[in-house]
Amino acid sequence: MRSAEVTATPEETRQISFSFLRPSRQTAVGLLAVLVFLILWQIAPSMGWVNGRFTSRPSEVFFAAIDVFRNDDFLYHARISLTEFVAGFALAIVVSIPLGVLLGTSKIARYLIDPPLMALYIAPTLVLLPILVIWLGIDMGPKIAVVFLGAVFPIVLNTMAGMSEADPRLLRMARSFGASKFDVFARVLVPGSLPALLTGMRLAVGRAVLGVVVGELFVSQAGIGYQLNLYGQAMRIDRLLVYALIVSAFGYTLTILVRSVENRVRDWRSK
Repeated sequence: MRSAEVTATPEETRQISFSFLRPSRQTAVGLLAVLVFLILWQIAPSMGWVNGRFTSRPSEVFFAAIDVFRNDDFLYHARISLTEFVAGFALAIVVSIPLGVLLGTSKIARYLIDPPLMALYIAPTLVLLPILVIWLGIDMGPKIAVVFLGAVFPIVLNTMAGMSEADPRLLRMARSFGASKFDVFARVLVPGSLPALLTGMRLAVGRAVLGVVVGELFVSQAGIGYQLNLYGQAMRIDRLLVYALIVSAFGYTLTILVRSVENRVRDWRSK
């Protein structure tokens, strides 16, 4: 006997196809909130609620963005900042993951390294910036170092937490089946610490982006942070906001990408 075939009617097919085009409630509410904010921002100076000289307007920021992309050597400044970000963040990953693994699996290393690590973590980056300039000069070195210092600690601490907080039941089960130390590390500790590691990387992205901007604000002749400082001193609020929005969009995009990888890893571990 053949099983009955169920086919969707044309109306049901149209409903299914249009359901994919419909934004979610969260997305719709978010877009509506942004729209209301832009409208209020546009009319606030005209209504006398705020001083337009210090707040600008969305329309002015839009035209300033067009001018920045056309006549402000934007790609040159963006390339400088992106190079500093990538170099500092990559160096932080190379150093922090092995260090976090060591601290999470060795009590002796944790007793020796944890106190100075926490001291550096608590120390504000701005306090260390003059020392970095003396050591590394005024080229890219200090900015890369600031990005590194901003990104390394969240990754180290979260990797260490992921390693040290592994499920003891899985550890006992692996050892009871005769797993070697390497097998326990590769098959239990590493998969168990991946969500914490990715959480650290997500937190490190924001600190690294902030490090680029802070470093270029104080010690730079080019880059996004240098342009922010330049237009801030010239009171060009429209261009200042353009660069501020670019920095925010860059950091937000990277954070969303890392979060998506983090969610995939969580789904993989649950399966």
